[in-house]
Amino acid sequence: MTQPVFNRKTVEPTRVDTLLFVRVMRECVSRFTGKVIENFELHLSQPIGFEEDIMSLTKFAASRQVKNLVLDFSNPTQENISLALQARRDRASRCIYPRKNELDVSHLFFNFLYVRDLTVCSFLLQMLKDCDDPMALHDPLKTRHLVMKTNLHTNDFMGMSIFLKSCPELESLTFDILTTRLARAPSPLVIDPAKYWITSNAYECLEKTLKVVKVKNFRGRSNELHVLQYLIRTGRVMERLDLYEAKGLNHKQKSSVLASVEEVQQNFKRASRNLQITLHNA
Repeated sequence: MTQPVFNRKTVEPTRVDTLLFVRVMRECVSRFTGKVIENFELHLSQPIGFEEDIMSLTKFAASRQVKNLVLDFSNPTQENISLALQARRDRASRCIYPRKNELDVSHLFFNFLYVRDLTVCSFLLQMLKDCDDPMALHDPLKTRHLVMKTNLHTNDFMGMSIFLKSCPELESLTFDILTTRLARAPSPLVIDPAKYWITSNAYECLEKTLKVVKVKNFRGRSNELHVLQYLIRTGRVMERLDLYEAKGLNHKQKSSVLASVEEVQQNFKRASRNLQITLHNA
């Protein structure tokens, strides 16, 4: 079993560091002779300017029938990545007709088609925001287990919805809530979190296949509760909702978590009679 893991997130890298790291990644891939890869992880905290390399590496993983794919472009050492991302998106036109060096999300989705276990980050979710439907040219994804590394900011909502729509066979969904605060990016489109999820469609996976939802680093904040209310209201076959309390909370914050869980338990309308909600203490 082969498991390539490329990670450049231990310390804040310089541009030269990242260039060298990407070069090493591509050299490793060029020497790989195996036909099948079970796991492929790409962690890159400065993805802007390396879109071509990202496309090449994900295409390589797809060509080796990868089953578990992790694409994590979050930056734990910075709090202003959303601002940088917004500046990048403002320079883009439509993602389905990308300019040079733009990340072609439509073709990136093509590389996800047969990935069973998929992990994506806020960077990719936000890149989807201004794109045409990336699945318009492709079949639905075969993903069964999806992990979203996100702080559930409104800029991520459309990307989240697109993934839910694109994964009709999804069985488990995990939200790995980012612990670092991301700066809010200016956006011409103002989204009301409560209204967005109240009016969102019930996608096929929510009606037929999604049984397990996990929330890691749960704090009981409003953005988390809006998403949970939507999933509970539309998840007809959900069996488990596992909430994992964030570490390092003080007494007041822990009390807030308990109050939020009580609200979820008592006030959120459930589509599934078999749903069990569990809070796991840190």
